[in-house]
Amino acid sequence: MMKFVETPNLPVCAGTVIIGEKYCNMLQNGVENWGINVLPMPDNPCIDARLSGHADLSVLHLGGNRLLLAPYLKGSSFSQQLGNMGFDLEFADIEQSAMYPNDAQMNVCIIGDKVIYNPKTVPDVMVKYLTFGDGAVQINNKQGYSRCSVCVVNDNAIITADEGIYRSAEAHGIDVLKIQPGDIDLPGFDYGFIGGASFKISDTKLAFTGRLDSHPDAERITEFASLHNVDIVYITDKQAFDIGGAIPIAEISK
Repeated sequence: MMKFVETPNLPVCAGTVIIGEKYCNMLQNGVENWGINVLPMPDNPCIDARLSGHADLSVLHLGGNRLLLAPYLKGSSFSQQLGNMGFDLEFADIEQSAMYPNDAQMNVCIIGDKVIYNPKTVPDVMVKYLTFGDGAVQINNKQGYSRCSVCVVNDNAIITADEGIYRSAEAHGIDVLKIQPGDIDLPGFDYGFIGGASFKISDTKLAFTGRLDSHPDAERITEFASLHNVDIVYITDKQAFDIGGAIPIAEISK
């Protein structure tokens, strides 16, 4: 039986994830091998073509059945599918473009009752969506691609290569593993981000798009995850690559 993922980025047992359609040929079989359905997200024509399939630039899960979508998705078959699944959809009142920071206005990381984002990148019209429940602890930093930069391990543990996120998250009581940047593929760029190459598929499993063997902090990453009772799994045998993450939106009962 399907139910909504109550806490963004933290499924108990993922049943459906959103992945950019341009990455489905590489990842769909591997994800489905874990019993997880893939909902392909169409490319965003408003932003840089190299990032157009990055789900974390176009979709923000606010918890439960609440989804915030980029304007280009209005009236799409993708949004219709989500509506048919019972999701309450809203469309962000923003104008995206290929130039930073206009591509990163939705790039927010929600972790438990905390929200990590750059207030200079995320416009005021977006901030109103980040005060869910009893209010969220806002962790501000200078990294516009906050979601891309954060690998969520649990509701109080993350991995990042960004110094600013490391300092601000740690100051708010989050357990943070600071790693070296690089060794994550992102065609057209020097390297990608760890948050864009990873996503939780259950409360005890953290999936990476590919392997971390070449990463200088691979052993530390595995040990940190294990410290929090989370096992790392690899969807492919390629080197880990940045896809803008996958967004778990529905789960199945264990």
